[in-house]
Amino acid sequence: MKKILLSILLTLGLTLAFADVLPETEAETFTLIDTDGQKINVSHTEKGLNFQEHQGKAIFLVLFGHMCPPCNAEIPELIELTEKYKDKLAIVAIEAQRYSMENLRTFKTNKNINYSLVPGKENDDFIGYIAQRAGWSGQIPFLIALDKSGEVQDMLPGFVSKEKLEELIVKLTK
Repeated sequence: MKKILLSILLTLGLTLAFADVLPETEAETFTLIDTDGQKINVSHTEKGLNFQEHQGKAIFLVLFGHMCPPCNAEIPELIELTEKYKDKLAIVAIEAQRYSMENLRTFKTNKNINYSLVPGKENDDFIGYIAQRAGWSGQIPFLIALDKSGEVQDMLPGFVSKEKLEELIVKLTK
């Protein structure tokens, strides 16, 4: 028993001694594919997320469900805001109720959605990452608001009024 314990301590000591010389692991990166077939490359930053295709824009990352009444109530507002702030704001909505890509494309067409929709079913790893980092417990809708530099400025569970969303956009795009 003493030999096993000594062996474990020695291994742990060597691991800790070399920890400073080992290269850091790469930051988390994800490639999401939206319903239009567009890639959205997202990478971890210390204070938020970097959306490579949306550099210099504020981001609304929305977790929603296709059968969620408050989520569906937000859709017309998000459509309007996308049109009004197309040069300043990008909306990326992830469907968290496991809709397939095909079903989500139909949903997007039926609702005339003009922003990026991403099926959660194919992106469990990203949803898990967001849940861990944001402390998200599954409530939808859930909005993560990132400023132009990708820093998280707010996280809002539940329905958010258009007025509040516009206030956020002003704050995020300063």
